[in-house]
Amino acid sequence: MRWGLIGTRGLAARACVPAFAQTPTAELVAVLSSDARRARAFAAEHGIEAATSDLTEFLSAPGLDAVWITSPTFLHHRQARAALQAGLHVLCEKPLAMSAREGWDLVRAAARAGAVLATGYQARYVPAHEEMRRLVAGGAIGTVTLARAHYAMHRPAPPPEWRRRRESARWGALADIGTHHVDLLRMLVGEIVEATGLTERQQGFETDDVSAAALRFESGALGALTVTTNVWRRQARIEIIGTEGAIVADGKSVNDPGVPTLLRADAEPEELRCAVVEPWPRQLEVITRVAGGEDLAYASGRDGARNLEVLEQIAP
Repeated sequence: MRWGLIGTRGLAARACVPAFAQTPTAELVAVLSSDARRARAFAAEHGIEAATSDLTEFLSAPGLDAVWITSPTFLHHRQARAALQAGLHVLCEKPLAMSAREGWDLVRAAARAGAVLATGYQARYVPAHEEMRRLVAGGAIGTVTLARAHYAMHRPAPPPEWRRRRESARWGALADIGTHHVDLLRMLVGEIVEATGLTERQQGFETDDVSAAALRFESGALGALTVTTNVWRRQARIEIIGTEGAIVADGKSVNDPGVPTLLRADAEPEELRCAVVEPWPRQLEVITRVAGGEDLAYASGRDGARNLEVLEQIAP
């Protein structure tokens, strides 16, 4: 399957290009950047056929099948909609759009086009999280009553300018990293039907760098979410607590959850030793196969839109 990449900074070079190199079924053939010279330089460095700063020209690249969007959030809706209208499959980094309304608009556009719309929630492709989901669904910890998630990131320097402004990012830490745990909690526990939250701007930007939220799940379980990008070290901790036990994962990020532990009253703690894989290539492989017609679990556009609804409840 022939893919195009929108974006040349940060994630594009750090994660996307290596993912294509490790995914035999996906070929990167076109790149779009806001700067034509940067697009050409990126293409030359990574052996990409087509490079441009014009969206229409990019979407017309010969034989293009799908697009991976890694641009700033305020561009997601316009770029994803144009790609879907061109009949292309879309993998869009989170958050899917600037609002739930825009997110659901993309879901409808994908349905009209008969195209796959996926959202970039890499945690869904981490084997440890898949095993946690299997155990919870299988009743290993009884009925889930409480879930807690904490995601902290230390930034040695301020975020990009666009992330600091509400008009271009809307949210800060909540959308940058918090949305990953919103999605992961929905994957592990079930739908979130109610959320309320608090945010702070401790570093003086327009967007939040600390957020906390209370959650209610459809099952009746309750949850707590804390997120910060103004802290001394990275940490990603998930606790799923039930009537007969708990599962705890304490790692560095949603891509690196460490070794989760299953705790039960009648047994010794059990470490869940799962395969360790890079989630970026696995995500690309799964979405490529889904776009090719296979029925596999993935983070859909509906997940992206639903997570935006939760973010809007936490921080309108």
